[in-house]
Amino acid sequence: MEQNIRMKKKYSCLLLVIVLSMVQVAVADTVAPTGLMTNLLREPEKSVITTLTPTFSWMVPALESGDFQTAYQLLVASSPEQLEADNADLWDSGKVGDGNALHIPYAGNALKSGATYYWKVRVWNKDGQVSAYSEIQPFHIGDALRSRQWPGESRWVRLDTGRGKEIWTFEDRPPIQYHPAYPVQVSRKTNGTWFIAFERAGFANVALTLNWKTAPDERKDTTLTVRIGEKNAGDSIDRQPGGGVIYQEYPLTIKAGMHTYYLDIPRFKAHYPHSQVMPEHMMEVIPFRFVEVAGTGLDLSVVSAEQLSLHVPFDEYASYFVSSDTLLNQVYDLCRYSIIANTFNGDYAASQRERMMYEADAYIHQLGHYAVDREFATARYSLENMIYHATWPTEWISHSIMMVWMDFLHTGDTSVIRKNYDDIRPKMMTALTMPNGLISTTTGLVTDEFQQSIFFNGENFRDIVDWPQRSAALPEGGETDGYVFTDYNTVVNAFHYHTLKLMENMARIIGKNREADQLRKRHTRLFTIFQRQFFDAKRGVYTDGIGTDHASLHANLYPLVFGLVPDQEKQRVLDYIKTKGMACSVYSANYLLEGLFDAGEGEYARSLLTSKSDRSWYNMLRVGATMTTEAWDNKYKNNNGWSHAWSSSPAHILPRKVVGITPSAAGFRRVTIRPQPSGLTWAKAKLPTISGPVEVGFDQQQGDFMLTVSLPANVEADVYLPISAETMDFTLSQNGMARKDAKKVGNYVLLKNVGAGKHEFKLSTPSM
Repeated sequence: MEQNIRMKKKYSCLLLVIVLSMVQVAVADTVAPTGLMTNLLREPEKSVITTLTPTFSWMVPALESGDFQTAYQLLVASSPEQLEADNADLWDSGKVGDGNALHIPYAGNALKSGATYYWKVRVWNKDGQVSAYSEIQPFHIGDALRSRQWPGESRWVRLDTGRGKEIWTFEDRPPIQYHPAYPVQVSRKTNGTWFIAFERAGFANVALTLNWKTAPDERKDTTLTVRIGEKNAGDSIDRQPGGGVIYQEYPLTIKAGMHTYYLDIPRFKAHYPHSQVMPEHMMEVIPFRFVEVAGTGLDLSVVSAEQLSLHVPFDEYASYFVSSDTLLNQVYDLCRYSIIANTFNGDYAASQRERMMYEADAYIHQLGHYAVDREFATARYSLENMIYHATWPTEWISHSIMMVWMDFLHTGDTSVIRKNYDDIRPKMMTALTMPNGLISTTTGLVTDEFQQSIFFNGENFRDIVDWPQRSAALPEGGETDGYVFTDYNTVVNAFHYHTLKLMENMARIIGKNREADQLRKRHTRLFTIFQRQFFDAKRGVYTDGIGTDHASLHANLYPLVFGLVPDQEKQRVLDYIKTKGMACSVYSANYLLEGLFDAGEGEYARSLLTSKSDRSWYNMLRVGATMTTEAWDNKYKNNNGWSHAWSSSPAHILPRKVVGITPSAAGFRRVTIRPQPSGLTWAKAKLPTISGPVEVGFDQQQGDFMLTVSLPANVEADVYLPISAETMDFTLSQNGMARKDAKKVGNYVLLKNVGAGKHEFKLSTPSM
C-alpha cells in the first residue's frame, strides 16, 4: 500500500515536471525578440541605409525572471517569402553562442545598392530555451558607394515603396512627417472671424476645410486673411506678443463651396552659416497654436481644421514621468513634448529664428530624446553633423566630445567612437594650452590651423559661459551672473578637464591605451592646477578666472558637475551655489540641476524645478507657452522664442536623477537605480533604452519605502533604496522575501545584481 502511494507521488511529480516543461516550451514558442533595429533605425523601411554592412539589434524577450540571452540565430533574405519559410538565401548566422543583442554586423553574401532586404532573429535564453522568430523587418540599401561632403552626411532621397508609389525620405535617419492634431476649440465671433485653438503649438502648416456659401449672382472666389500665432488673448490671437513669439498673417484665396486649403507660408530664408531650409517637396511650417480665419461679410463655415505638425516619428507610450507633485508633472510634459516638436528639421536644429544646430543645444536635445523615445539615429546624425560644422563658442566645441560619449553610453555602439575619434581629438583644445597648464582663447593660440582642426570656419571664436550675455538691450544684465571674463576662464577650463576625462575613457574603449595614459596624466595635473589657480580657499568658492575675485554661479556649478570640487570643499561650494538661485540661463540650468542631484542636494534641486519665479519652467507655462522657451522670460532675451529644446533638460533629469535610472554600462546592459525622493510622496517613470524599457516607481507610506522595478531581459541593476545616514538597523524584502545580503552605502541600502523581471522592494527601519 505504502509502495503504491510512493509510486503514485513519483509519477505525479514526473507528470508535473513534464507539464511544466511543455508550458515553458509553449511560452518559448510564442515569445519572440521585439524592438528590431537596423543601423539604429527602428523603422528602416521608411529610410534608406548607405552601407553594405548594416548592423542589427533587438530587445531580448524574458521567458522567466532574471532572464538573459545566451545565443541567437539571425537570418537575412532577399524576400519576405523566403524568410517566412526560414530560408536565408543571403545569410544564416547559425546558432551563435553570444549574449550580445546590439549592433550585430552583417556577415553574409554581398548586398547591393538600390535593393531591399529582410531579416529576423530568434534567441536562446539562460536555460537554453529557444524563442520564436521575431517579425520580419525590411531595410533598403541606397547609394552606398557615393562620395560625401562630410562623414555622416544624409541627403533627401526618393524611395520606391514597392507599391507603385515613391516617397521622400532621409538617408540613415528617420524621415520627418506631418502629424495631424485637431482643435480643442472652434468658435465664431460676432464679427464673423473664426477662432481655432489647438492643444499645443507645433512647427506646422494647417489644413482648413471651409464651406463658403454664395448667392448665384455673387463672385465665386475671394481672398481672405488667415492669422496664426503662439499666444492668445482670450478668443483672439495676440498680435503683439513681444520677443520672438510668433504672430503672422497670410492671404488665402478661397472658392465657393466646400474645399480644403493649406497655408502658403513663405519659405524660411537662412540668415546664419548653417541654417537649414525646408525642401521644395514639403510644405513650409512655422510654430503656432492658434488660427483665425477672417470671414467678415461672408457666409463662411469652418468644417474642419487640422494642425499638421512636422517632426520625426514618436512612440507616445515609450516614456512617462508622474509624481505626487502636479507642477513637476506639468514641467515634465512640457519638456517631453518640446523634445519631439523641435525635430521638425529631422535633427536638433531648433528655433524658428535660426533653424541651425549648436553643439550645446544639440547635446541637451540628445539627452532628452534618449529619455523620451527609443530612437538614436536622429542623435547620431546630429552629432556627426556638429563635428564638421562647429559653432563659435569655446565651450560648445567641447559638447561634440560629450555627444559622442553619450551616444556610446546609450547605444553601446563602439563604432561611433572609432569612426569619429581622430576628428574630435582636437576638440579637447589642448592646442590652446599655455605654460601654466590652462587653456586660453585670448593669448594668441587661436590660429587658422587650430580653427581648421576643430572644423570651425566662422568668425569671432570666443568663450561664452552662458547666453545671452550682458548688453545695453538687456537691463537685467544677461544670464552670466556678472561673470568677469579673463584670459584664463574657469568655466572653459572645467569643460577642458571634462573632455580630457571622456577622451581617456574612449581611448581605452578602442584600445588606445598609451594615449589614454597620457590623457589621464594630463587631466590629473589639470585638477591640481585648477584648484591652485581658481579656488579661493578663504571664501570656499571658485572665482571666474585668474585676475578677478568675482565668483559667479557658473564658476562654481561647472566645477561641481564635472567633478572638480574636492570632497572636503564640496559643502562650502554647495552652500555658495544655493545662495544664487537660478542665476543662469535655461542652458546652464541643465548642469546646475545635474550637479545638485549628483551631490545629494535633491531637495534644493526640486525647489528650482518647481519654482514659481520668472526664472522657471512654471513661468513658461504661466505665460502660455506649450513648448519650452529660449529664455526664462522675454525680459531676459529680447528676441526670446517659444520653441526651443535647449531648455528641455527636465525631460531627462526627472527620470535619471529623481527616479534615478542611469546606465552603468554602455547600451544599458547594466543600470543603476538610485532614487532621490526629494520630498515627493511618490513618483514613477518609464525610461526607454536600446535594451528595452526600464520602469521604476517609489512610494513612501506608513513608514516604509516601497520601490518597484521592472527590467528587460539582458539587463541587470544595482538598486539603491534611500535611508538616513544615521540609521543602521533596517529590514529589506524583495517580492515578499527577506534579503540579508543588502549593504548600507552612505544614505542608501544597496542590493546588487538584480536581474530582469518585475520586483517589489520594501525597506523598513525602526525609526520609520
